[in-house]
Amino acid sequence: MNISEVKSELGEGLFWCAQQGILYWLDINNSMLFSFKEDNVHSHNLIEKASAILDVDCQNIYLVSENGIFCFMIKSSKTFRVSQVPPKYSSNKYRTNDGTILSKNLYLYGIMNNNPSRGDGALIVSKNGKDRVVYEGIAIPNTFIRIPHTNSLLISDSFEKKIIRFNFNNSWDQVLDKSIWLDLSSTNKTPDGGCISSSGRVFISIWDGFEVLELDLHGSVVDTFKLPVPRPTNCVLNSSEDSLFVTSAFEGLSKFTRKKYPLSGSVLTVNLNE
Repeated sequence: MNISEVKSELGEGLFWCAQQGILYWLDINNSMLFSFKEDNVHSHNLIEKASAILDVDCQNIYLVSENGIFCFMIKSSKTFRVSQVPPKYSSNKYRTNDGTILSKNLYLYGIMNNNPSRGDGALIVSKNGKDRVVYEGIAIPNTFIRIPHTNSLLISDSFEKKIIRFNFNNSWDQVLDKSIWLDLSSTNKTPDGGCISSSGRVFISIWDGFEVLELDLHGSVVDTFKLPVPRPTNCVLNSSEDSLFVTSAFEGLSKFTRKKYPLSGSVLTVNLNE
C-alpha cells in the first residue's frame, strides 16, 4: 500500500530514523524533503537538489547534493555546508547520486553526469569535511550497501545495469579491488537503491522492473516482491525488519503509463512476511 497521497517525480533517498520513528525521503527533481510519522507528512523546500539522505541527527538532516554535503535543520529550515564536491565535478554538468555514511564525519557518495555516458562519473569519499575522488569510471552510481563487518560496498552502475562489489582499504580512501556482484545487463531491468538487513538479506529496487529483489550476500536471488509501479527507486527496512518502505518515480513515464499505474511516485510498503 502507499503511505500517503504525496507523489514524487523522482522519489529517492529513503532514511528510516528508528529513534524518532520518522521516515524521510526526497524528490530529487523538485528539491523537496519529506518526513512521515503517524500518518502525517511534512514537506520542506531545499535550496539544493539533494539526491540522498546520509544521516539524521536529532533535527539535523545530512544530505548530499550537486554541491557536496550539507545539513538541513528542520526546526529553522536553515542549512550549513559540510563539504564541497571536488573541483572536477563541481560544474552544472554533474550532480550527486546516492551515498552512505560509513562513520561519524565519513561519507561515501557518487557523482554522475546529468546526461550520463559510460564511465563519466565517480565515487567520492568525504572525510572530516574534505572530499576527494577515490574512483572514476562509473556512470550512474547507486545502491551503496555496506556489507557488515567488511570494508566492502555494493554499488550499482545503473547505466551498465550491474552491481559491483568494491573493496576499500581501512581508511576508505582507496579501492583495492572490485568484482561484478549482480549482472542484469541482458535484461530490461536496472538496479537502483537498496538496503541490507541485520541478518544479511539484501534488497534491491529494480527500475523498470515493477519489483524489489531479495538476494543473499553472494548475489543469488532469494525472492521477488512485485509492486504496482514500474519504477521503484529505493527501499529501507523498518525497525522490526518485517517490512520495506519503497520510493518510486513517475519521471519519464508517458501519460498513458502514469494513468495505468497511478501509484507511481508514491512511497509504498511491502510486507516481507506475506
